[in-house]
Amino acid sequence: MIKIKNFSGIRPIPRRRVFVVWICAIAGVLLPAANAGAHDLNSSYSAVVVTPDSLQAVFTFDLSDLKKNFNLDANGDSNIDRDELLAAMPRLYDYVEEHAAFAVNFSPAKLERRPGGFTQDDFGNVFINFNFARPLNALPAEISLRIGFFEKFGSQHKNLAKVVAGKQIQQAIFSEESQRQRFVIGGKVSLFSQIVEFTKLGIEHIFLGFDHIMFLFALIVIGGHFGNLVKIVTAFTVAHSLTLILASLEILKLPPRLIESGIALSIAYVAAENFVIDQSNHRWILTFMFGLVHGFGFANVLRDLGLPTTGLVPSLLAFNAGVEIGQLCIVAVFFPITLWIARQKFQRQVVFAFSSVILLFGLAWFVERAFGLAFMPL
Repeated sequence: MIKIKNFSGIRPIPRRRVFVVWICAIAGVLLPAANAGAHDLNSSYSAVVVTPDSLQAVFTFDLSDLKKNFNLDANGDSNIDRDELLAAMPRLYDYVEEHAAFAVNFSPAKLERRPGGFTQDDFGNVFINFNFARPLNALPAEISLRIGFFEKFGSQHKNLAKVVAGKQIQQAIFSEESQRQRFVIGGKVSLFSQIVEFTKLGIEHIFLGFDHIMFLFALIVIGGHFGNLVKIVTAFTVAHSLTLILASLEILKLPPRLIESGIALSIAYVAAENFVIDQSNHRWILTFMFGLVHGFGFANVLRDLGLPTTGLVPSLLAFNAGVEIGQLCIVAVFFPITLWIARQKFQRQVVFAFSSVILLFGLAWFVERAFGLAFMPL
């Protein structure tokens, strides 16, 4: 803790400047993480399709992640154009090929390279696809996949994988602690293991989604009884459970740009509201309304991973349970801090400082997502 003493000739920092210092310090801590979490960076994706004739795999990376870990800017102009990316593709293919290995029916299986490609989402994020394939003589009984991207991309990197064999879809999360996973093809995946996997997906998504964490923190930073905070989190979960199920079953559908813009706006609104309220007794109602919007965002994540054809509703409920577990963990960590802050004379200044930073990020994300502008470039 830094103490400011009024030595001779040194004037103490005025209170209004202390407020500015708070904001700058918080922004300095949160800015790198916010940029890293705005659209689930430091995650890669694997899509494997198995048929009796072939095994096909596509590994997808966000260009921003590749820029951080590979020297792609050949001419040093701080821009990566198409020619530079094409020139780097053989080197990138070498890396992916060396750090992703398949086995078919317990025997190592080498996949051949196929032409890669570039895709862009609704928010201007560029993704690079690395395609591989191998012919098969029959549908295998099982395949295994080992992914070792973590030494290069860091221990926090996650690879979200789906394996499709006919109507069967299996999901998995590869991490530094879980680098090899096995997929039974043609056999029946137990509902219990599917529920466990979707619960893990829900927990992982909350901890990887910095925008959702900011939304939660904006809700609870003003303090309040623990029961009120649990009510807020539970209202959020109930609301996004409804829209997640409705969107996953394609009963309701909204454009991704509208959903992500709405999530960003919800963050900004809650942060702004912190300037005019000082208790959270009735905030669960607001949280429920915004939770409906966030549920559509969760549905988009699951749709990208692939939804199971059997046990869909239990799997979705398991995902929501995972989200609730993750949220309660975040509340449990932050609650003692907000409780301590609430007992201090400078409580309102701290709330204003945090809310100011969160408001800025919410508005910046809204501009990025609604208008496709790089307000916080990586």
